[in-house]
Amino acid sequence: MFTLTTVDPTSAKTPVLTAGDISPGVMMDFENAAFDFFVSKSVPAEKQVTMIIPGIKDLQVRDWITAEHEHIVVLLFATFMTELRANYLPQDWEDQSQQLLKLNCILCGTSSVFDDVMLRNHLEAHLDDKLKVKVRHSEARKDTNFKTWVAAIHLLDEARAVENKRQHELIEETLQQRQAKRQNSMQATIHSPAKKAKAVGKSTIKAVAATPTVIETVSSDDKITAATAVLPESLGEYNSDSH
Repeated sequence: MFTLTTVDPTSAKTPVLTAGDISPGVMMDFENAAFDFFVSKSVPAEKQVTMIIPGIKDLQVRDWITAEHEHIVVLLFATFMTELRANYLPQDWEDQSQQLLKLNCILCGTSSVFDDVMLRNHLEAHLDDKLKVKVRHSEARKDTNFKTWVAAIHLLDEARAVENKRQHELIEETLQQRQAKRQNSMQATIHSPAKKAKAVGKSTIKAVAATPTVIETVSSDDKITAATAVLPESLGEYNSDSH
């Protein structure tokens, strides 16, 4: 009995790809979860594959990673996923349907041959979950002609592939922009001259001018007249007369 892989996605930790047979839908879920993780943790492009490897638990995939470790760890994540798909995914849906039709032609005249209803049921059962959703919400589900139904499913699969590719490109662009912004910020910090604090204090000292007081020796019978003192910026005078 086959055990299908599952993905434990979380943006806070490395997504986990469990052991088992990897379907196209699960592979896509793993890739999307990985992109979410990279964005959440701001993982630079050159470290993404190294960061994602611990979450892969399938023994066959682990053996491949161990055998090709030096080659794999230097790959960009998009290249890594391309090689992972090529090594561990079955051929795409169109190839599977064509192979089934060819096999059914060989079985013509035997009790094992499938009629159109059986062929459609078999192919529908092997659609991945996301493609099933697209089919369910399209006009293809109403098509009773097997050949035109197969053609419609193929178009839906191609459209989904284009959408996924664009989504991944946007995520990759976001990661690259964040990385470039962070590097520019670090370089600006390193090369900018240290700011020197300039404390400029200006003290204004206002001179105080006073008319000198002249003290003369006088006799006891004379009056002593105090010199008038005039402070600067004063509007008036202060006069003191002896009594």
